[in-house]
Amino acid sequence: MAYEHILEPIQVGALKLPNRLVMAPMGSGYADTQHRVTPRLIAYHVARARGGMALNIIEHSAVHPLGLTGPTMPGVYSDEQTEGWARLTAAVHQAGGRIAMQLQHGGRQASPEVIGQECLSASECSAGRDRRVAREMTEDEIWEVVEAFGKAARRCQEAGMDGVEVHMAHGYLGNSFLSPWLNCRDDQWGGDIQRRTRFGKEVIASIRKYCGPELPVWCRVSAEEYVEEGMHLEEMQKVAPILESYGYAMIHVSTGSAMASVPYYVTPGHLLPLAAGVKEVVEVPVIGVGNINRAELAEQAIADGVCDLIAMGRQALTDPEIVKKLQTGRADDIIPCYLCGQGCQERSFSDGQVQCAINPYTGRENDWPDWPAGPPATQRKRVLVAGGGPAGMQAALTASLRGHDVTLCEKSDRLGGAFWLAAAAPGKQELERPIEYLTDQIANTEVDVHLGEEVTAEFAAAGEFDTVIIATGARPRDLASLPGQWDDEFVSADDVLAGAAELQQPVAIIGGDVSGTNAAHLLAEGGKEVIIFEKSEAMAGGVAGGARTFLLQALEELGVQLTTGAEVIAAGRGQVTAVVNGEEKTFEVGSVVVAVGREPVTELVEELRAVGHEPLVVGDASKPRHMQAAIYEGANAARTI
Repeated sequence: MAYEHILEPIQVGALKLPNRLVMAPMGSGYADTQHRVTPRLIAYHVARARGGMALNIIEHSAVHPLGLTGPTMPGVYSDEQTEGWARLTAAVHQAGGRIAMQLQHGGRQASPEVIGQECLSASECSAGRDRRVAREMTEDEIWEVVEAFGKAARRCQEAGMDGVEVHMAHGYLGNSFLSPWLNCRDDQWGGDIQRRTRFGKEVIASIRKYCGPELPVWCRVSAEEYVEEGMHLEEMQKVAPILESYGYAMIHVSTGSAMASVPYYVTPGHLLPLAAGVKEVVEVPVIGVGNINRAELAEQAIADGVCDLIAMGRQALTDPEIVKKLQTGRADDIIPCYLCGQGCQERSFSDGQVQCAINPYTGRENDWPDWPAGPPATQRKRVLVAGGGPAGMQAALTASLRGHDVTLCEKSDRLGGAFWLAAAAPGKQELERPIEYLTDQIANTEVDVHLGEEVTAEFAAAGEFDTVIIATGARPRDLASLPGQWDDEFVSADDVLAGAAELQQPVAIIGGDVSGTNAAHLLAEGGKEVIIFEKSEAMAGGVAGGARTFLLQALEELGVQLTTGAEVIAAGRGQVTAVVNGEEKTFEVGSVVVAVGREPVTELVEELRAVGHEPLVVGDASKPRHMQAAIYEGANAARTI
């Protein structure tokens, strides 16, 4: 595919963009607690500018201190913050990119802990989190915020930025004025469409007052809010031309926050029909967004006239060089975002800062400036990698790119390890893509791959390897490791996902973790009656937040019985006995599936240590977790050799 449409230039007001792919604004957590620019934030944007993005849209940044939604949200409400933005802008321009600020006030979603008082909104309403209630703004407070937008835009202009985006989506303050659901006012700021768009009108007027006519200004809107009383496309088709008439040079079409950044269970490009609907009624360019993790999808959307530009969010995190790779005919080398949400949304592995599950470089642009081929090996070493799951694959790839002589052994007949089992669950086919990508990348190196070959301590010692990396993964724990009475042999959730189990209904699954719920989903899709027993109060623990919501909804719709607070104390002979919320109960079942966690495969580690070798242990072989941990540890270990 030539990708001629997304690589075509476009004019947005006074701003000429060299192609149609822009980096969507995404909260990063990279600002400091004074809401200022940091070297990490600069390096993060420079990497994407260097990679060819037409425009980086900086994450939502507060125009007023009462609009802060978190402790490390960037701010643009003080002249003292301008210097940092100027440094970021200069660095992006030097890298050949263009940069714009998304101006935002958190409104009802501002953090009371950060702002030190109750949050504000167009009308009194629930914030949708922490049970907080936002207070209706007075007219003086509205004008204060309108003025703040103008002053913030001036700071962006003084910093040398190429434009600003006014955030009127995702339930924040601008959206709360546009939304018939959130705006219950009956004055000049609310009521009919004309009055609900007044906030947007006064904001751009304020920006023009402080910045003049040349600074490109556009807006982001929610074209669908997924509540009956909220904004729907039909009404947005009336609102968008009004916003255009106020002078907004582009419309960035998003949706209610619940569907703005969704997991692999939702079809890529799910919001493009909203962009198409807005494009029908405006003359200015329209940006489409929403799970667009394939260049061919972006190309088709532009070619079909669905929208004029594509905002890539998570895919821009995954591969900062996506545009450069398209321009140079290397589309097959694009690192695929598989929409997991682990590093970019869940963030438990990165102390709340954005990273990526499949690309360990994201968020480490300062720490690993020589990625992926550095630091170059000062001495070529013989490296053995035992295990061909994600951790082992990444370790082998990184070590080879650095110049080492690498042998990768995998006991099964294909690379990918247990990740193939996760991809076997319904709706998770996207998970095949990173394994296929790593497999292809390894094939393009000098890594010596041995499939169907399990590493032994004798093999490792006889091969005269300088370094051994253990990536043997983890295996399911069995019930024998738990207290209780177990009278039968049971199948594991892995067996179910591998299609290697004959099961009788109703199927009882002991354990509601990732593998347990995946197995339940597969069985229920196949028409089986399923009941899950989970000891904790949280089903699907370990599943990233967005995916967990969709998974639990699917299980409920399929009729899976989800039993939490259930400690199974006996199983076998057609029965499961569990203590459920303090009461002992017995359930008549058919087959029993075990999903009570995983344990590292450590035999090879222990054997090597017994003969005086100290291997590097990575991924689930160290501690069972997730793809992000495996990829990072594999890469990091290989960088130390």
